[in-house]
Amino acid sequence: MRLIKQLQNYPSLRPAYRAWWERRYGVRPNDVFLVSYPRSGNTWVRFMLLQARPGFQEEDLQRIREIIPDMHGKKPWFECQRTNVVKSHLTHWQPFRNVIYLVRDGRPATFSNWKYQQAEGVYDGSFEEFLTHDHWPSSWNQHVAGWTQARETKLVVRYEDLIRDTPKHLKQMLGLIGWPTSEQRIEEIVQNSTKENMRRLEQSEGIALHRVGQGISSWQEIFDQHLSKQFDAHLGDETRRFLEKPTTF
Repeated sequence: MRLIKQLQNYPSLRPAYRAWWERRYGVRPNDVFLVSYPRSGNTWVRFMLLQARPGFQEEDLQRIREIIPDMHGKKPWFECQRTNVVKSHLTHWQPFRNVIYLVRDGRPATFSNWKYQQAEGVYDGSFEEFLTHDHWPSSWNQHVAGWTQARETKLVVRYEDLIRDTPKHLKQMLGLIGWPTSEQRIEEIVQNSTKENMRRLEQSEGIALHRVGQGISSWQEIFDQHLSKQFDAHLGDETRRFLEKPTTF
């Protein structure tokens, strides 16, 4: 991470660093990195993409971490028997060549990330401290501003738009990844990928999906006028537009 921060001051070195990084980790020209701020729907999207991959079998659901690996998982992603899709929460200026960026309204995303990090024992501060202090991987505003303006980002998908018209946006992602899928199959995948079905698989099949749908309904209760103003103070025009209903304080 320190190297990445240093390299940002020397943009002319970026091509050489990317070439080294791709050789070192076996990255291929058609690899696509599915990037998002944590708790922004990345798990749901991976679950749908897995079912759309060529040659999918039901037992593949048990191997989701291997087939579409998480850069932050226990097993190094570059050692996995993977497809050409990799999940990441890292911030901008990574040497990724092709990025699909999934962006969710920063208020529920930040609140859900705080709840998740608390449950995992990673962060023990208050939500107000989480909004105003540095935390992994960065603030929502920094994350979104970096990736949505990066030339490596080939497609930006709003989580809220994905909910409203899942088949349309899933088809767009599959087109970029290069996995041709019929309209009928896409509809089947959407039906198979409800929160209820994913939770059932978590509980009955032991498939690790990181507490699907947890901690997302109560964000409005904690975002009072004071916290909303604090959150808004760090937003720029390029990120404010991704709020589902911008605040008006």
